[in-house]
Amino acid sequence: MAAKVKSKGTALLMEIASVYTAITGLKQLSITGIQSETFEYKVLDGAAAIAHSPTGYVQVATINADIFRDPDAAVHMAFLALCYAPVATNFKVTYADATPLSEIYSGVGFGMDTTAAPADGLSSSITIQTSGAPS
Repeated sequence: MAAKVKSKGTALLMEIASVYTAITGLKQLSITGIQSETFEYKVLDGAAAIAHSPTGYVQVATINADIFRDPDAAVHMAFLALCYAPVATNFKVTYADATPLSEIYSGVGFGMDTTAAPADGLSSSITIQTSGAPS
């Protein structure tokens, strides 16, 4: 049976001036969209089933996170600056497993949506489009 790894302690860090700095107030993190591309492979003289073959292309990950936004936090402002003037930037995801495992992604596209609601603290949803497999 696989080990159960708790979510508490998972961190998203942004590289700022060669130092990985935690994006504070992390509420939720998801890494989505990783998928290898295929094409349908069917021939007139073959089996009745439609087969699939790989194209060799891969759709890389998008990192989505929900945070409690602090407009005075330097790392939150640094991320917002990337939205207006994007520069390839490394992001590290560290899980709370026994090792702990870290994956470093190169971020190339960035987005931030902010919400102020009466029943919640000031929050932002951030999006990081990566450029390849994590290292």
